[in-house]
Amino acid sequence: MSPKPVASLVTGLPTQDGNRVPLVRLVPGRGQHGTEAFRAMDPFLLMDHFGPMVLPPGTDAGFPPHPHRGFQTLTYLIQGAFRHRDSTGGSGLLRPGGAQLMNAGGGIVHEEMPVPEHLETGGPIEGVQLWINLPKAEKRSQPGYTDLQPESMPWVPLPGGRIRVLAGTWAGITGPARTPARIAYGHLELEAGARFQQAVPEGWTAAVVPLHGSVRLEGTEVPADTVALLGTGESLALEAITPVSLMLLAGEPIGEPIAHYGPFVMNTREELEQAVLDYQQGRMGHLD
Repeated sequence: MSPKPVASLVTGLPTQDGNRVPLVRLVPGRGQHGTEAFRAMDPFLLMDHFGPMVLPPGTDAGFPPHPHRGFQTLTYLIQGAFRHRDSTGGSGLLRPGGAQLMNAGGGIVHEEMPVPEHLETGGPIEGVQLWINLPKAEKRSQPGYTDLQPESMPWVPLPGGRIRVLAGTWAGITGPARTPARIAYGHLELEAGARFQQAVPEGWTAAVVPLHGSVRLEGTEVPADTVALLGTGESLALEAITPVSLMLLAGEPIGEPIAHYGPFVMNTREELEQAVLDYQQGRMGHLD
């Protein structure tokens, strides 16, 4: 299988979101505009690496109530704990190694905040949030929320490392998340010098995102908090330069027009205007 070369490297943009949560915005990254990144990363819209940070006692750092429409969020927690609530009545506890898949669909209001124990004692937190686009036919689908507990996606040993698969299939392992967009998404950890190779369907977007450490792909070094978007080839092939923790992304492009405004991603400007109006008038629900 011919390995895919690195087509472009995009450095993440350090920023804050929610209640003073430090994060690195990987997609769109430094120097990219939303529409540019959407075309390059289709069907992926946004990717944030939040933390690692230690929450001090009494902190309210988190993501207070806010709306979404037109896509799905897949939030994966590496360290710490978050509680989720949304306007459909969905709620759950996000534990280390677990994830939550939220279908914003036609509109939802949700929050992700520290658990009460963290409010009292503080503690470490780190994770990744991925926005996955929905095709036009699904953008007004019924909103909902699915807990993905760590037990449903355990670490699986590999030569020189281990892998956890959240969605689709990597290394013969299939993850539990189900999305209308055809994707494969996993967390890979490797020792220095270890190698990993996986076939990727022709025409799919593919990217490697180190969170800690660095890797080499076809002669190109990729450091932490950098997105390596891959070019044409039959497989994704990498070597760990240092001990590395990274996210693997692959997905079939949806190929539809994208209109984006804040927490809403639709196909036209008129649909965005309707989303804003629907939220303002309470048609996406409320959190008590």
